[in-house]
Amino acid sequence: MENLGCRKETIKGWNNYPARFSTMYRPERIDDLAHFLEYKSQTILARGGGTTYGDSSINDIGINVDTSRLDKMISFNNAQGILHCQSGVTLQDICNTFIPRGYFLNVTPGTKYATVGGCIATDSHGKNWSAGSFGYYVNGFNIMLRDGKILFCDDNNNSDLFQATIGGMGMTGIIIDAYVKLKNITSSLIDVETIPFNNLKDCISLQLESLNTHEYLFSWIDSQRGGARIGTGVLQRATHVSNSLLQYKEKKKINIPFFFPNKFINAYTVKMFNYLYRTMNRTGNRFNMDLIKFFYPLDSIGNWYRLYGRRGFVEYQIVIPFDGASEVIHELLDIITRSELGSIVSAIKPVGKSKGMISFPKDGFTFAVDFIIHKSLWNILDRLDLIVSSVGGKVYLAKDARLLSESFKKMYSDKLDDWNAIRCKYNPNGGISSMMFHRLLIN
Repeated sequence: MENLGCRKETIKGWNNYPARFSTMYRPERIDDLAHFLEYKSQTILARGGGTTYGDSSINDIGINVDTSRLDKMISFNNAQGILHCQSGVTLQDICNTFIPRGYFLNVTPGTKYATVGGCIATDSHGKNWSAGSFGYYVNGFNIMLRDGKILFCDDNNNSDLFQATIGGMGMTGIIIDAYVKLKNITSSLIDVETIPFNNLKDCISLQLESLNTHEYLFSWIDSQRGGARIGTGVLQRATHVSNSLLQYKEKKKINIPFFFPNKFINAYTVKMFNYLYRTMNRTGNRFNMDLIKFFYPLDSIGNWYRLYGRRGFVEYQIVIPFDGASEVIHELLDIITRSELGSIVSAIKPVGKSKGMISFPKDGFTFAVDFIIHKSLWNILDRLDLIVSSVGGKVYLAKDARLLSESFKKMYSDKLDDWNAIRCKYNPNGGISSMMFHRLLIN
């Protein structure tokens, strides 16, 4: 395969876990990709910005197709705000080009280095729960099947494949280009208010009372604080500013030049960080913040995952229906705080439903915690899975690297069989695979 431009290299999740030595192919043009797919001896998997955590964008037994060079913006309909672009275009490309012109993404994940194709495959969600997920703002896309055939999909054309691909984790084909609806903005600033709270009950109450008054909601949680102060943290709620200031502004990165010792992130350093963060936000405040800084705070730290050491970390993110969410998240947090494995990043925010068949977003609260990798972690996460699945919740596949097959099938049972049938219908000979696919569906 080397004569086709393939090469062996280490491929890993954004959290540096897992990492596999596998084959990568980087097409320069669509024609290159079509020619490549004539070789049907190995499985393929599209890989965009590599910003998913875990093993969803790693094919360790076949070819990883890096779409990052398919990064052309084809056209823009200014009247309708619809961008036609190739799947390798990043959110950074869109922000840089369109914020000065008065447009922004309707929904964005927490990194601007994600690609359009990746956001469709994971059906990304953001801080604006009422907007729903990324897939709601995709008017259509062209997708290349394993046999090289290209199909256009939208709500009226190949609609079953359209819905199976949104949130389908790359298992239906390689997204070539897409039509993405942008939103009008009059400023590149966000009006942000921070409010400290003392426990999980206050956190949930604050978010519920802010649902209809603020477009963006997000709460940082202290993953080490238990007892009566369990769930203590700081709420961020925000709306767009109207002041006619439109600019793409990005601060210089702080780079982490090397891997920290594996034990640098521990109960003591996490407690110190949490204390400092609570202290800095003890009284709350209100201020205007640049869009880029507000939506993509981690992007300002280059190679931030190195703080966790060479072993990397695991992010556990789940969604729980609104009804009873406070009690369920309290139970999860109690287990996490007792384990003392919860790390610096821990957050709660509301999320809205999706139209993707096996998409993660549904009406409810999403709860995310970073964990240092420890021998006792896997049993703890399996225990959390049982609680989540028992109330109709599910784990976010774009952040996962360890969910058991039986737990996955229970969490995603409502449309999983239909999704699998559509996947097989359009790729009857298979040929598309990932580490996650083998872990969750094959085993």
